[in-house]
Amino acid sequence: MEDRETASSWSHVTGRAIDGEAKGAQLIRLEAVQTAWRKWFDTHPDTTVLSKPDEIISSHYQRYFDDPERMGLFRAQWLTERMPGKTLVFGSAVGPHAVAVTEGALTGGSPVWIDLGDSKVVMAKGRDGGVRAFAVPTGGSDGTLIFDPLSGGIRDEGGSLWDLSDGRCDAGPKKGQQMEAVAVTPVYWFAWSNFYPNTLVIDES
Repeated sequence: MEDRETASSWSHVTGRAIDGEAKGAQLIRLEAVQTAWRKWFDTHPDTTVLSKPDEIISSHYQRYFDDPERMGLFRAQWLTERMPGKTLVFGSAVGPHAVAVTEGALTGGSPVWIDLGDSKVVMAKGRDGGVRAFAVPTGGSDGTLIFDPLSGGIRDEGGSLWDLSDGRCDAGPKKGQQMEAVAVTPVYWFAWSNFYPNTLVIDES
């Protein structure tokens, strides 16, 4: 991305200015999820929709999406031995530690448990189809967490039930508390591995 005020170039992946007058500056990250409209509306029926006045019938980027050999504007160096460059992954980073989780690893509704340095993170698909990640809350003596398939949430050792769609505790001693959100970026593998070459990979295997 390039801003008009300083003509600085900004990374889509990290939100940091990589060139120009603003080089080194960091954008504030806002939480967002990528999902299908039907799934989102079923879960959030009061959603306000921002739409363009003209019907959108095609994407200018469709040929780019369809061509497995087109990977960015520049010749990116990525980890070809791990997976094809156009594989969609869900990336999260905590400090220098990063993880790329494939769609297959999130299939079935069960969350993915991740160790990122000293941080423990849980990533899952919510009821609206969006992928979110949260810093794991601790409960009881050792912070044990168990997936509750009936609710689609996780229950800690103290008996509190946490909703993985919004990170809020719905029941138990910690009811009303909020888990800390960890940013999730839906991104092609070639781009994520270019910025995070030492990333952990979690897939369906």
